Amino acid sequence: MSLDDAKFGMAVLCGVGGMMREIVYWYDSVTSTNDVARELAEAGAEEGTTVVAAEQTAGRGRYARRWHSPKGEGLYHSIIMRPPVPPSRAPLLGLVTAVALAETLREEYGVVADIKWPNDVMIGGRKVAGILVELETEDDRVKYVVLGVGVNINQASFPEEIADVATSLRRETGMTYDVERFRHRFFVRLQQWYETWKAEGEAPVLERYEQLSSYVRGQPVSVLCGERRVRGRSCGLAPTGALLVETEDGRQEAILTGEVTKLEVIG
Repeated sequence: MSLDDAKFGMAVLCGVGGMMREIVYWYDSVTSTNDVARELAEAGAEEGTTVVAAEQTAGRGRYARRWHSPKGEGLYHSIIMRPPVPPSRAPLLGLVTAVALAETLREEYGVVADIKWPNDVMIGGRKVAGILVELETEDDRVKYVVLGVGVNINQASFPEEIADVATSLRRETGMTYDVERFRHRFFVRLQQWYETWKAEGEAPVLERYEQLSSYVRGQPVSVLCGERRVRGRSCGLAPTGALLVETEDGRQEAILTGEVTKLEVIG
């Protein structure tokens, strides 16, 4: 994918405690915005550089799952970040992004967005947005992070295989929306939370995350961790962003990655 294929723009947005330039490359079609953003990052693109596409032909989410990306109906974009943190802290950017995204949906669009740990955003139990964090390190430092964010905005329908688990802003509200306006509103909130995280650490991010998520505290859950399944009750987040689960035998387990499902309480 050549930069000559992109439309180019730049905006400077002030955040809490700092400034991050928003440099945007717009494409009509790409395989994956994360792939294009990774090429730009390797070439030295600065923090805040964003790749936006009207469609993706091979968009992906966590566990390499395909992200349905019909042309002009959703927000498909990736943002290059270069956080001054050790690699062990970089995955928390997924939680930072989830908070910014859920707040955008709730406060700008009036829908009750919920965060499914670690970084899926749901409405009414169906997925409206997903976040993919791809990290590149060099020695003991973060070289760059690519934040892939996909949001279902104007989709009226979905393929049969995801029709029961996906939703969009349009399906929830009956209205259509300006995708670029949504992106701008989200970027502003992302910058605010990013600056908060850098200046104040994890505590305010995790506190807000728990306020926005029905999954992470007091919820009976089942978590698939590779070939192993953990069942119990969620009891908050560790400073690393790990999900804390009190298991059925009374132990507390910190889960760094996995697929969480709510369990119904019978009786």
